[in-house]
Amino acid sequence: MLGLKQSDLASKAMITRSVLLGLEQPGRKHPDKLALSKLRDAFRAEGLVFVDAGEIMGEGVRWAKPNGRVWVDSLRYARVMLGYTLDELSEKSGVGRYVIARLESTERKRINEQSARRLREVLFDQGVVILEEEAEVGAGVRLRAGFGRST
Repeated sequence: MLGLKQSDLASKAMITRSVLLGLEQPGRKHPDKLALSKLRDAFRAEGLVFVDAGEIMGEGVRWAKPNGRVWVDSLRYARVMLGYTLDELSEKSGVGRYVIARLESTERKRINEQSARRLREVLFDQGVVILEEEAEVGAGVRLRAGFGRST
């Protein structure tokens, strides 16, 4: 969501890139709590907050403050949260790759509402919810309960 390279994020968190890579490994046994804390602080400093999992919804991330983004601005983040390429999402949704790329572009001139709605439905079916901006917090994405990484 920040558009940072791993090396830039590691620098902002004051950890090494290799530590960051280790934290990203799905098979890690015990993450370094100090490194996680530094990473969380770096995200907060950049304007992102983590959303804890609850009974109905899973974990997620969103902008800490409203910033005028509309829900379609989070399509790319939802796709990435699932680990889908443009082609994979296109195949699952029936929406063309080019249309998805244009919707994900911050420089789009208009929104194809029908395609955007279809993408949102498919992402929801696959386990990701797009969070709309609210009065106190910005837009974001989160997993639906029961979806995501297995422990």
